[in-house]
Parts: sequence; C-alpha cells; structure tokens
Amino acid sequence: MTTCDLISARDLSEIDIAAWRDMAKQTFAFGSPVLSWDFCAAVAQVRDDVKVAVFRREGKAIAFLPHHRRPGQFARPVGAPFNDYTALISFPDTAFSAREMLALAGIRAFQVSGLIDPYGAFAGFEGEAEDAYGIDLTPKKGETGETVNNVDKKHLKNINRLRRRLEEEHGEVRFELPDFTPEHFEAMLAIKRAQTAQTGIHDFLSAPWVQALMRNLFTRPADTEMELYGHLTTVTAGGKPIIWHFGPRLGDRVHPWVSAFDPAYSAYSPGQIFLQGCQSPLRELGVNYYDLSTGQQHYKNAFCNTHSVVHHGRLYAASGEGRTAESLSRLIDRGGKVLGVSHLTRRLGRRLDHLASLELDLGGRVNGTIYAFANARKRLS
Repeated sequence: MTTCDLISARDLSEIDIAAWRDMAKQTFAFGSPVLSWDFCAAVAQVRDDVKVAVFRREGKAIAFLPHHRRPGQFARPVGAPFNDYTALISFPDTAFSAREMLALAGIRAFQVSGLIDPYGAFAGFEGEAEDAYGIDLTPKKGETGETVNNVDKKHLKNINRLRRRLEEEHGEVRFELPDFTPEHFEAMLAIKRAQTAQTGIHDFLSAPWVQALMRNLFTRPADTEMELYGHLTTVTAGGKPIIWHFGPRLGDRVHPWVSAFDPAYSAYSPGQIFLQGCQSPLRELGVNYYDLSTGQQHYKNAFCNTHSVVHHGRLYAASGEGRTAESLSRLIDRGGKVLGVSHLTRRLGRRLDHLASLELDLGGRVNGTIYAFANARKRLS
C-alpha cells in the first residue's frame, strides 16, 4: 500500500533528504540543481507554499514530488518559472502512476513544465513538446581541447574573428567564474530588466520572492561538493563586464537562468563568444554539465552537444475532481479548434500561467495582465 505525507521542504527528515539525494545520484536526469532538495529548501525560504509529497511503501520513501501548493488543489513545480523541469523523483525500480500520485497528494491538477520521466510515471500524458539542450563537459578518454559541438568551421571562424576584433577595440576578453562581485550581479539584473521593458515582456525578475531567491543564492558561499549556490559567470573586455550568465550550481552541474549582455557590445555577438569560449573555464572549475534547457533554440542547437525532448502541459489527477477538470479543459480546447483559435487560446493560457507563477497576489496578476495587453504590439514587433 502506498501512502503520501505532505511535508514542508525544511521539515524533511535527514533520512528522507538522504533518500532524495540517493535517487538523484542513481538517475542522471534527476541530478539537475533545480530538482534537488537543496533548491526546494532555498525556494521555501522565500515562499510559504512549498510542499513535498513524500510517497511511501512500508514506511520507506519511494518517490518525492516537490511543488507549490496553490488554491483550488492546483500545483506547480517548485520555483516555476525558473524551474525548467518537472519530475517525480524516484528510484529506478519504482512503478508508480503520476495521476494516482496526484490523487494521493490531494492535488487536482499539476502544471507540468519540462517533463522528465525516465521511468514512465507520466505515461499517457499529452503535452506540448520542446527541445532541451545542454553542454556535456565530462572528460572523455583521449579527448583534448574543446568539447565537440555543432558549430561548423565557417561559423567558428566568424566567432574567432569577432572575439579578436572585440579584444583589439576594447581589451582582453576574460571569463570570471564564479564571480562574487556584487556590482556585477546588480548590473546583470538591471540590464535584464531593462531588456524586458524594451521588448514588452513581463518583468520576471521583479517579484519580491524572485529578488530574494536570486540574492540568497548569490550570497551563499560556494561549496561545489555539497551546497547549492548561485553561480555567476561574467565575461569582461578590458576589465569591463559585457555579458553574464547566472543560475544555481550543485556539485558538478550548473543551470543558468539569466543571460544578459550589454547592448553596446551587440555588434560582437557576445553570446556566441560566451558559448564557444566557456567550456575550458567551466571544466577547470569542475563543471561537467552546463544545462541550457529550453527556449532560444536557434543558437542552442549549434553550441550544445546534448539534446532531449521535454513536454509542457497540465496533468490531472485520477480522482473525481481531476477528471472533472480534465473534461472541462478538453471541452474548451475542442471549442477553440472548432472556432479556429486553439493556437491563440493555448498561447494566452501559457502567458497567463507564466504570470500567475510569478505574481502571487491578485493585484500583481491584474497589473501584469494589463501590462501584457498594453505591450502586445511591442512584443510582436
């Protein structure tokens, strides 16, 4: 018989935390920093709606589902939208149905983002597919030099030309990592927020809990063996910062969330210079996997050497409430198809869910919705 305990992240026992970490060690896909207990606990410091559903058999933990527990028996992955992945953390030999899992946890519906499901717990889930990418820096036998990627010779020649030109005009290009300079961190946030205002998208860095999470992780001391911390990489030209990557690091894996560059240097394609030149500095720091996840796929396919397909959507519980909600959702989707606007309703739904995951009160959501409609033309242009 399977049972479920709902526990606050910071109240998990040492035995449960050890089991969670053991599961992550046994399955590479579960080793992402954003799927760790450490990340769950870090988010719980800045939000009071973080819960962990602990599933047990004969008293032993067999699976963990960390989530934000929202009103109406609704749940999201912890840290969404900064958490790019959803997973039921378990041992390899655990047979379990995610729909039954939700029912046991008292969750009507779960917003799935970047589903990772190596053991088929989410079998039958129908979601929107998206490519996810990463840079595997694990040393291979007999390998020398940079990691192989999909950058062709012509493209590489152009990147090297741009880097030489940047150095000739502005000074030596250097990778500083991990960078704990507060001024660099604040400059990155300011530039990224200015970029969101210019493009008309919602300021995903403005929410108080996001600000607190970012700063808490950035100010944590770096311990690459055990502790989660905020890893900032800054690229400078002649000592002046021109591009930043920031996100959590745990062990030998980094998952950057924020990528920003000084628009004054856009002519040099600093993002391409970063992705082509980051491999050796990261390796020297003991990083074996740099997870770039989903989005902006036009460049990730060239610079990354690992690829997977993840899925987004909404999973409903195997319960009366879950089946009712799923039927209503299918009815709305069917109506959208009949009217020929299903793509618009899906797009609107994703945007509203993204907004709701960031803004936790009604006022913030209303203001965000008004801003989205007011800036729709700016985004499209």
